[in-house]
Amino acid sequence: MPRIENTWFWVGLALLLKTMVMLFLIYNLHLLNGDGLIGICSGDCPDYLHTAQNVAKYFTFGKVYEGILSPYKGRMPGYDMVIVPLSLFLQDKNVINFTILLQILLSAISTYFLAKIAYLIFKTQYIFYTVFFIYAINIFVSIYDLHVLTESFSISALIISLYLILYKPSKINYFISGFLFTWAFLMRPFFGVILLFVISYLIYKHRVYLKQTFRQSIIYLFIYLLPFCLTEATWTYRNYLQFNRFIPLAEGGFNEGRRLSLMNLMSAWGFDFTDWNPSSEMLVFLKPIVNLNIKPRYTKVEDLPTYIYTSTYNIDSLKNIQILLDRINSSKIAYTEYTYLDSIINHKLKQYKEDFIREKPFYYYFIAPLRLMGKFLFHSGTYNISNKPFLEQPIYSQILKIIYSILYYFVLLAGFFSYIFLIEAKRIEVYLLLSIPFYIIILFTFFIRAIEYRYLTTAYPFLSILACYMLNLLLSYVNKPKFQKT
Repeated sequence: MPRIENTWFWVGLALLLKTMVMLFLIYNLHLLNGDGLIGICSGDCPDYLHTAQNVAKYFTFGKVYEGILSPYKGRMPGYDMVIVPLSLFLQDKNVINFTILLQILLSAISTYFLAKIAYLIFKTQYIFYTVFFIYAINIFVSIYDLHVLTESFSISALIISLYLILYKPSKINYFISGFLFTWAFLMRPFFGVILLFVISYLIYKHRVYLKQTFRQSIIYLFIYLLPFCLTEATWTYRNYLQFNRFIPLAEGGFNEGRRLSLMNLMSAWGFDFTDWNPSSEMLVFLKPIVNLNIKPRYTKVEDLPTYIYTSTYNIDSLKNIQILLDRINSSKIAYTEYTYLDSIINHKLKQYKEDFIREKPFYYYFIAPLRLMGKFLFHSGTYNISNKPFLEQPIYSQILKIIYSILYYFVLLAGFFSYIFLIEAKRIEVYLLLSIPFYIIILFTFFIRAIEYRYLTTAYPFLSILACYMLNLLLSYVNKPKFQKT
């Protein structure tokens, strides 16, 4: 094998492997369908293009409402940092295609640096090789290289940023690392807590491990945080000028109304409120926004667990909500009736949530998050490998789906099993590694209570390292002393 330090070789190999994975996905998902795109522009993609065009044309991060360009605060402008320069010279289709190509390239680069992180922490070449190949061929994260969404860039930037602070404590490395982390944060603001983990790591590293003076430690920390502080101050000041409010992150999401109230009630019960997932309980009350090729698991109120009921509402109450929702979604409904029904549904759903929390706090605070955690973690891991049901897929697709599901569960189960062996490692870089998957899972199941599978992608690279550590540990008992326990 070439030396680990041979960056060009490993990045080139990662790019080759990822290109093969991309070609399989493009073919299997029938993406080359004549629309001129090599990837997928859905969900938030048109929104990114819209704001980027406005920045490129009018130097305003905003959206057009009823013909008027208004400042936008619904998300932070991290993704626009790439799309805006492309929008200056290219049409939308080419902007999308170039963005996807850049995502694939940066993902390949981050694959090499993820393997280097594993090598720096566990000091064995074998874990470098296993992490490199397992992550290079993965589909769980790599599928988002083909989407115009923030997952690909943010995860790649986070990986490279972490490598730079683990590799060598130089001022240039810290500044570049801080810049990359800031860019990732602007795309995924929940990375802010990861920043606290990194700050704790840097303080410990410089004060305890490197035994630097307080002044030296502060200088390095200042250099790392400088891009973040300048960017966050600029964004917050801009929002204060535009909206006369303190908005340090973003202020968006669903507007107040029946949809948001229904989502809040679903999450309070421990249910999935995504309406594209065939396993989502949300489909009892709403029709999916896209055509589902797989029959939904939940279609009737009777399909839902009975623990959700309280003394103030029962199965008939929820059936009545179904009827009202069907009525309000009817194209024949008058505006006055629509407004009235919307108010009624919104009020009832809010009240049901309050009643559930009041009467069943144990279920709300403990059982519901655990139920969300189970749905968040335990699925095929290959839900987006094909747009057909498993039995209707060609044999090669079925085989690859099984292989990739096995790989997903290896990364998930072996990764979390490693916590048993590493929790007493007493090494700050190991704790930094352990903290990220744990934080992501607790955040989205116990606090945000949103379990769209793509939110787990941030944890996957670091679980891959932990899973390969367990594989290395297992092999150490089979082939000593070639493999050594770390």
